[in-house]
Amino acid sequence: MSPRRDFSEDMRRLVSVIERRMTEYNLRHRRRFQSDSTVSRIVNAKRNNPGIFTVRELATDLETTVGDFLEEPVLGEADLQKLRDFADFLIARFDLVGARAAAAREEQTLSVDEEEFVERDYDYPRPHHVWIVPHAKAAAGAGIEADSATEMTEVLHSIRDVYNGQLRVIRVIGDSMSPVLRNDDKVVVDTRRTKPQDGEVVAVYHHTAGGILGYWTRGADGGFRIEKANPVFEPIALDSTGGWTLWGTATRIVDTPIERRH
Repeated sequence: MSPRRDFSEDMRRLVSVIERRMTEYNLRHRRRFQSDSTVSRIVNAKRNNPGIFTVRELATDLETTVGDFLEEPVLGEADLQKLRDFADFLIARFDLVGARAAAAREEQTLSVDEEEFVERDYDYPRPHHVWIVPHAKAAAGAGIEADSATEMTEVLHSIRDVYNGQLRVIRVIGDSMSPVLRNDDKVVVDTRRTKPQDGEVVAVYHHTAGGILGYWTRGADGGFRIEKANPVFEPIALDSTGGWTLWGTATRIVDTPIERRH
């Protein structure tokens, strides 16, 4: 069994640096640094090997860094650049924040400026947001009492989906998809789903016709067309030479207006 390491000398050096930084803080702000019981235990050497988060919090309060407390040498520009390159590599390799992937997807799929967007079956896709809302239960025919118990209900997708920026909301225009989708319904479009199955509702943008909403259908000739739920409207053939972009697959209705009874 290896002997336990003696941290007493390390603690003495740490306490010495902390005391110097506290003195400098007092001179800089012309007031005494307000230390709590945790800081007092560290300074009075009654707490051995404090946790890194405790040291980091203290360093922030004293307007310095953990590296300063540990008397680490200041990194030069060359070392800092190596750290930046390594951090960029990790972000790109594992998509740690998701922002780059989301921006690339949006640039590729939502390539039409809002000012130039042609509204036809739907308006310009908006970022999708999620709210956690209180949902009150009530028996049929009974009112909801003010003190009734409520439960938290998550509306639609998770925060991760929203953070990734891959869900968009469009507002339906017209009745070509009625009764499945009505005028002014708001529908979620998942921009990750650009390889839909036949029969799925998709949002397509044609460079001249504008936004087209309908059932994705593959023809016998290998071409594609958009079919409508409303039989009054004819299917729309998609030119095999291009000129259109499949923005995503509609997954659900997020809002629909309630009409007054006539």
